[in-house]
Amino acid sequence: MKTGLGIRVLAFVACLTATALPAQSVDLSLDDARLLARQAIAAGEFALARELGQKLIAVDPDDRLALLVLAVAEPQLGDADAGWEAGVRAWRLSETGATRYEAARGTARAAANRERFTLSTLRLRIALNDAPDEAARAQTLQDARAVTRRNPWSTSLIFSIVPSNNINGGAADDELTFDDIDAPDLGLSEDAVALSGWRQTFGLRTQYRLQETNDSRTSVGLQYTANRARITDDVSIPDEALTSNYAELSLRHDQVLENGVITGRVAAGTFDYRSYRSLTDTLEFEKYDLLRFGVDRIFPLADDVSLGLTAQRERLYYLSEGIGRVDRTILRSTLSYALAGNNRSTLSLSLTDSNGVENDNFTFQSLTLQGGYSWGEPIGPISLAINGGFRLSEYPDYDIFFVSGAREDQSVFFGMNIGLPDIEYFGFSPGWAINAERTESNISRFERDTFSVGFTLSSAF
Repeated sequence: MKTGLGIRVLAFVACLTATALPAQSVDLSLDDARLLARQAIAAGEFALARELGQKLIAVDPDDRLALLVLAVAEPQLGDADAGWEAGVRAWRLSETGATRYEAARGTARAAANRERFTLSTLRLRIALNDAPDEAARAQTLQDARAVTRRNPWSTSLIFSIVPSNNINGGAADDELTFDDIDAPDLGLSEDAVALSGWRQTFGLRTQYRLQETNDSRTSVGLQYTANRARITDDVSIPDEALTSNYAELSLRHDQVLENGVITGRVAAGTFDYRSYRSLTDTLEFEKYDLLRFGVDRIFPLADDVSLGLTAQRERLYYLSEGIGRVDRTILRSTLSYALAGNNRSTLSLSLTDSNGVENDNFTFQSLTLQGGYSWGEPIGPISLAINGGFRLSEYPDYDIFFVSGAREDQSVFFGMNIGLPDIEYFGFSPGWAINAERTESNISRFERDTFSVGFTLSSAF
């Protein structure tokens, strides 16, 4: 069917055919107008594409192809809002994966032109889910990573449900015994013994880039983590006894130097939790406030080897007068090797010195040796990273049930992260985090075996 669109298109046709033609109005069929609009987009003639798109929409407001043309052309001509609206309408009208892919990419482009980079990333996730082939998927991933780099906001959500045989960090046995301490053996209350159950964690981390140059970057961040639990053992302890919340505000500055990178960090946070009183079967609200200062320094030792040094100072203020102020100093060194195939191995040594200013139970020294290895490429259908280590903690004067003496804990731990990169939905792939730890102590209250398996989601960008 012919329709009198009256578009001045001969100059554009002459450009396509390299033939000199005078500009004049011609009548186009709807199909010819759609084809010409696509050709105009491909040739960068966005004004003509918009004119064609607008006239097609005047004939049929639900013309999906015309809406796609406007989604691309409008942002190029300075009207990103109109491009966004057209792209959203085109996506809603799409009935196949291929057409949804085109519409989602169009709205992502319009959002990026409006400097709404987070929204653009969300639309690219939608496009990624409908990518018609591997080439389209690779292009969408590349675009998403480019938008992420431009975005001053960086936000991530964490949600997990983890079954564990020890969700409260309880002792392996209900008998309280002492080695090398002259004290009678006692019994532990049920809340001090390991409890099985499920732990749910929700976390939000968002960071805003205040400034960035070729050799420096400053950002401010906000973090919130909520932990909830479901106790599956038959005990009288309420689930709320294992509730906790943590919120933190931080400031970070990274500076590139001639021989590496130096980072300065400062943070203020608050952590609240519950104390269960078994004798009265009540819960008490507890919390501490935290101030943290840290410096990280990375030195390249060779093309594939780097050394990282960390110095951190923390001050904790507990609401409970029986605990009060705790000062901690943490020193850490990490050696990192980049291996063939994008594999990477790390080895770190950490020293923690804690001073319980008002409570000796919070005075201890801890040494941790830890190693890790990650495979850069999938091993068959899975991605894999492992880590493990040893920790020695010494408390020179620990008091428990009016018995005082030196406490010494020795822990071994192991972790494994398994991903399934071939299974993807909106740019996220599932996986599992497996963690195990065994602690031996001269005070049985702190001897524990912990094993947990958690479901994870990882983002491709």
